Amino acid sequence: MNKEGPQNGQNSLSNYNRLNNPRLTSSQQIGFGMNWGLSSTNLNQSSNPGMSNNLNGNMYNPNNQSSQMLSSQFNLDSRQGYPASNFYQVQVALQQRSRTSATPHHHAKVAMSMLNGMNSQSSIFGSNYNGISFQSTKNDPGFNILHSFPDESPNNLGSSSQSSIKLRSPTHIKKSHTPIKLSSNNLLPDSSPVGRISRASDSGDSSNNSSNSANKSSDQATSSWDGLDLGGMGLRTLSPDLFNYSFLTKLYLNHNQLASLPSSISNLQELEVLDISGNMLVSLPPQLGLCYKLKELLMFDNRITELPFELGTLYQLETLGLEGNPISEPIRSLIYKKGTRAVIEYIRDIAPATKEIEDRDWITLEKNVDPEGSDVINILTYNVLSQKYAPSSHYGYCPSWALAWDNRREIIIGELLALSSKVICLQEVETSEYSEFFYPKLKAAGYEGVFWAKSRARTMPEEERKSVDGCATFFKSETFSLYESHLLEFQPSALNRTDFKKSEDFFNRFMTKDNICGFSILQLKDKSPGPPQFIIVANAHIHWNPEYTDVKMVQVAMLMEELKKVVSKISKISEVIPNTNKNYSGTSAGGSSNNNSGLENVPETDSNYKTVNQPCVLICGDFNSTPDSGLYEFLSTSKLSKTHTDLAKLESYSDYSIKGLGHDFKLKSAYSSVSGPDFVTNYTPTFKGEIDFIWYSTHKLHLVGILGPLNPKWLSTQVEV
Repeated sequence: MNKEGPQNGQNSLSNYNRLNNPRLTSSQQIGFGMNWGLSSTNLNQSSNPGMSNNLNGNMYNPNNQSSQMLSSQFNLDSRQGYPASNFYQVQVALQQRSRTSATPHHHAKVAMSMLNGMNSQSSIFGSNYNGISFQSTKNDPGFNILHSFPDESPNNLGSSSQSSIKLRSPTHIKKSHTPIKLSSNNLLPDSSPVGRISRASDSGDSSNNSSNSANKSSDQATSSWDGLDLGGMGLRTLSPDLFNYSFLTKLYLNHNQLASLPSSISNLQELEVLDISGNMLVSLPPQLGLCYKLKELLMFDNRITELPFELGTLYQLETLGLEGNPISEPIRSLIYKKGTRAVIEYIRDIAPATKEIEDRDWITLEKNVDPEGSDVINILTYNVLSQKYAPSSHYGYCPSWALAWDNRREIIIGELLALSSKVICLQEVETSEYSEFFYPKLKAAGYEGVFWAKSRARTMPEEERKSVDGCATFFKSETFSLYESHLLEFQPSALNRTDFKKSEDFFNRFMTKDNICGFSILQLKDKSPGPPQFIIVANAHIHWNPEYTDVKMVQVAMLMEELKKVVSKISKISEVIPNTNKNYSGTSAGGSSNNNSGLENVPETDSNYKTVNQPCVLICGDFNSTPDSGLYEFLSTSKLSKTHTDLAKLESYSDYSIKGLGHDFKLKSAYSSVSGPDFVTNYTPTFKGEIDFIWYSTHKLHLVGILGPLNPKWLSTQVEV
């Protein structure tokens, strides 16, 4: 393996390191090159599938002497079993197409020739692999590998309905008749600046070229181009500045002499196309798995034997080019038999569990307070992600064993028991999981609980009702007793309100959402004299869709109005009931309750009740809104202007759209001191942010400590958490 790849400007691939071997005789080497569509001096006709009508002819004859020697030297003998496989034919066809792009800046030149209105077939004869067009069928997902090429789309380089070169398809594949047009918006820059960048990388002098370019804002850069072609340059190393171009969606490093890729490739998380074919790579960096937007990863003709487990996170990958590598089993069989999707799922599911993250630090804000004191309440909120909301199709980056509910619920209950909070608020708990798993497990640890199912459960048969999710609140029975539980169903409550105008828009936007908020009125088991002490815990799950900010605002406004009613009644009770350390609840702990029997006969106090009689208030849950939203502003400032953008879509449901929103509580987010872009409660490839909150009333409660954020260094190495 001491042969070097093709030098800059050469068309010969016969001495290419992956397609030659010093143990072959000269005649065998020439025969070897011819057998793979290569001569010892230049590309011949059979190297271009677009010109050949013998795709599966002499080129793949397993009885040919050079084919047998190839199989022996590179452990590729099993390829003989796949000549009829559509996936195998796709691999070989794309490999041949890749080999025709060995000239310097091939892709950029194709783009420029098309931009100039030239005929790509005459200017770069037989070299436009972006012109590939197959029609996929539902029964043969393998052809999606070609049909769904990002570069076939109208907005990407190298595709043209007028002048594209078609790759000859197997006889049983129908060609697509969908016209493909060229857009000049996303074309690569011309070969001159590309050449300067690549030469700067090669020489190490990047001070005047790539460094200055990399320091430009991504907005300026992406306004004109989003791809970079460094192919066919004979590069042995890459400038670190290249990986500052985080806006790149296409990067061509094909047909160079690269022996490795740097770990900083993970900086290019916008990449959709990466071509590293025709190099001297023996392995791939695990960090490549962080480029989760990749749709095409072409690595033909290298020395790669294994794929890192981290590539299993490339859940959007449509094309994985492995042909021409001594890839080990069972990856080789999977790519030939079942295609790209099967390979990604396989390495995803066999990946060992990642190193466990270090425990999150406890941040103490009041050092003079005993964290185990009777007057200290620690509370936790957790959306457990219902199994019906977690199909593998939605979480393609997550191993199936890790996504399985039986595995996740054991991890969740382990965390809950380890943290040992006095109050626990859970969302998306299925009815059967509450009664059969969470309640028994936490009951054994000294908790009582109450559960509220979402509104649709009321109209469903008993068996179907078991899978309906809802909110569950648990509390330490040695510290609290449940005085009352109360459910607010946003959908039916809005329908029953006379001040809500029942317009068509109201029904379409609001009445299809069955979110809820459960209220637990907890009585503190305190033997000290005086009136009983109550804590009201609201456990909410607000609608998720960011397009329905008005619905979220109405739901939270209704929550605060209901909270005011509950607090007002409990405040009255606190004045007239002596503390006998007795549970006055009308609802048994551990059950599911939608009533408010303990409150309905208590008269409301005047709207201007004194805060001294107010019980402590805690509002927890999944609000599906970030700290820059109107929802956060409303809860933290007690008001929201009617002109706020989050109310823009709000029709005249009620006075909300006329007067704006307001409430009578002084609330603060427990994590406001650490809130920021680096603090997240939700971390996925498509969204990273803080959407779960713990709000507390500041008139009687003050914060003494919080569980710190996840380790940001560890978090940066993950696609999702």
